[in-house]
Amino acid sequence: MEDLAALVATILAVFVGVALINILLAVLSRRKKLKPFIAMVFNALTGFAAVFGISISWVIGIFPLAGLIIGSIILTLPNRKRR
Repeated sequence: MEDLAALVATILAVFVGVALINILLAVLSRRKKLKPFIAMVFNALTGFAAVFGISISWVIGIFPLAGLIIGSIILTLPNRKRR
């Protein structure tokens, strides 16, 4: 049973890391430090991770889902007009 708990904890830690990297890439893309295409592709991969995590358990899938939602909002916000 300890092995199963360690596996689930590892999957959860990886999904939290993927969500944080997704948000970081979205912010870097917004600040023009990274091409938007890279952030969008990683955002899609985070969505696949969220679907996989939710198919296992909501507790595991909520972190990549939150990263996906936050990253998508950051990527789709319009740029401010400079005066």
